Amino acid sequence: MKRFKAPFAWALILLFFLSTFPASTFAGENPKFSQEQAVELVKKFFDTSIYDKFSIDYSETSEGRMWNLNWSTSKEPYKRLYVTVDADRGYIKHLSNYSGEDTRKGTLLPKISEEDAKKIAQGFATKLQPEEFAMTVYRRQVAPPVRPLIDVHTRQYHLYFERVYEGIPVIDNGFNITVDAFTGEVTNYSFQWTFEALPSPKKILPKEDAEKVFLEKSGLTLMYRRFYNYETREQKVKLVYQVNNPNSFYVDAFTGEELSQGYSNGNPVFFDGYGAGEAKRALDELTPQEQKELDAAKKLIPKEKAVEVVKKYVEIPGNYEQRYAGLYEDYDNPGRRVWSISWEKNSGKPEDYGSINARVDASTSELLSFDIYDSSRYRDDFKQNIDREAAEEKANDFLKKVQPEKHLMVKLENPENQQPVPEKTREFVFNYTRQVNGIPFPDNGFSVTVDARTGKILSYYSRWSDATFPEPKGVVDKDRAQDLFLEKVGLQLGYIRFNESERSGSGYRLVYGVNPSPSYTFDAFDMKPLDYAGNPIEEKPKPEFTDIRGHWAEKEVQLLVNMGIIDSQGEKFGPDEKITAAEFLKMMLAATGNYPVETARELMLKYGIPTPPEKDGKEAEKIIDAAVRAGFVKKGEVQGEGPITRELMAAILVRAMGYDRVASLQDTYVIKAEDGASVNPVYRGHAAIAMGLGLIKGVSGRFLPQVPVTRAQAAVVLVRFMNTER
Repeated sequence: MKRFKAPFAWALILLFFLSTFPASTFAGENPKFSQEQAVELVKKFFDTSIYDKFSIDYSETSEGRMWNLNWSTSKEPYKRLYVTVDADRGYIKHLSNYSGEDTRKGTLLPKISEEDAKKIAQGFATKLQPEEFAMTVYRRQVAPPVRPLIDVHTRQYHLYFERVYEGIPVIDNGFNITVDAFTGEVTNYSFQWTFEALPSPKKILPKEDAEKVFLEKSGLTLMYRRFYNYETREQKVKLVYQVNNPNSFYVDAFTGEELSQGYSNGNPVFFDGYGAGEAKRALDELTPQEQKELDAAKKLIPKEKAVEVVKKYVEIPGNYEQRYAGLYEDYDNPGRRVWSISWEKNSGKPEDYGSINARVDASTSELLSFDIYDSSRYRDDFKQNIDREAAEEKANDFLKKVQPEKHLMVKLENPENQQPVPEKTREFVFNYTRQVNGIPFPDNGFSVTVDARTGKILSYYSRWSDATFPEPKGVVDKDRAQDLFLEKVGLQLGYIRFNESERSGSGYRLVYGVNPSPSYTFDAFDMKPLDYAGNPIEEKPKPEFTDIRGHWAEKEVQLLVNMGIIDSQGEKFGPDEKITAAEFLKMMLAATGNYPVETARELMLKYGIPTPPEKDGKEAEKIIDAAVRAGFVKKGEVQGEGPITRELMAAILVRAMGYDRVASLQDTYVIKAEDGASVNPVYRGHAAIAMGLGLIKGVSGRFLPQVPVTRAQAAVVLVRFMNTER
């Protein structure tokens, strides 16, 4: 956490002020827990004598009155301990303990297991808040809590213990504790708790009644969803059932009243952004691809024509000057070229700023979007001259003008459910959703913003793409879909804090809410949950390998499985089978944090989410390309399905440790093995270093350089590699 460093004199003044004047200066009455008591509390758990700098301050926030204590050292390694103590109840609310050590050094293999980290966290929380901690349960994260990477965030266990009252979770109450996976130290601690009385769960509505309210007020909506692959730049549209407001819809467990957390700020939902200019290139010869691109560019409208399109719908005042114009490919619609043009107000006064940004399709001359901003609108006395109904009429008229055909294909979003507007509303926002086969397609549509004083159109955004839409024939009936949702996901009881204006503060209510789920989007034909890319999330139990029990490498293989480095989707590991180059490099990349490409597929594999195998060797190619970029192998040195020899494995390990340049001095090294002379001269230094570090051990005095490596051998060597100090 970064903090402003005040001069030393000011720090003394602050300390004197806090020590001399009672806390009533801040809050009207003294805190029940003094700053001296706060210091004594922290010293019960931490040795503060190692620090030579200390400061304390006081704050009042929505969470209460706090003493903020900060210890630090003025010399390397710049240790720091920051603690927040509740000034009324006298408990540690937050703490951050920074050792100052370089987290990039050391081994890749954590010295503390997740179970040990859990025990450390339990012991720590029990010392600080024994009564409250006894009321919590451990909630394990879905993703592995620690990775063997050189990164501070992935070299720690993040553990959460959630409060349970009368068998019901209190959603935001509990302990968040971070434990260093290499030292076992608690580095971060956060205690969130309400001490106000919680409603008794007696005489609540049965869950069936809450489900009826959910289906009536929220439920599922049949819609078309666009899933876009940003790597291949391909899109697919699927028919899905989408849960409405799964994270903000609640039902009061006593009254059956619909409750909602969160709000809509009324901003346009369609926004494509501006910028991204074209780079000019001077070429002597053109490739066929370049010639094709240039030929296509000749068919595009010039900038002047794009400006005319904008001026047809947008008034550009005389004191606005064009400041930017760029032609680029629309990232969401490959092949579509877009003119982006902007004007700025030239008033000579910095406080009087205005801008107009617009986008035009360079092929069809269609106005895609514009946005008008003028700071003078917010300085003048405002008067609302038109209501929502009149503004809606202006928005509809504009849409008919700018989209004479497409305006017939959209529907205004829930106009009957619009919230009442407050007095002096400056603008109205209207969102229109594309309809296909009578089914909404929220990824396409328009947004129009109308000035509530002048009736002027302030902004317009469009999002429209060509796509193939599956026919709705054969989709699961909505009633059946909702029954399946309630059966597989459903609602749960929970205590949640609501900010209620009619009350003096915040209050906890007992509510029914939607259960946590990996997805709230379901294929409309079979109700399988879909991931972000539109692929089904298969609920498969993760089996253990049946062929490593009792094997000499069982411990190492299982360790790599637990860490997510080895994928255990199958039942057999094949420990004595030869490992391919792609398989070994994939393990090396995972162990060092160099993933092939941080695409969704690799991230899903990284966290153990089932994924269909890639075909035609594409995954192997990506792995090898990533290994080349990481410096583990040379280009053309390996084939994905080919084996890894012991001498090549040695080279990969040594390169991964950053010793390739030194290892390349071939004549410097002697390989202590009977067959050392048979090692490829290119790998002689690597083999010697690998043996010297104990990464690879000889077999009966021989190195066996050309012998292929088995899966078990690869696992054991990788664990040694990860246990080696950097």
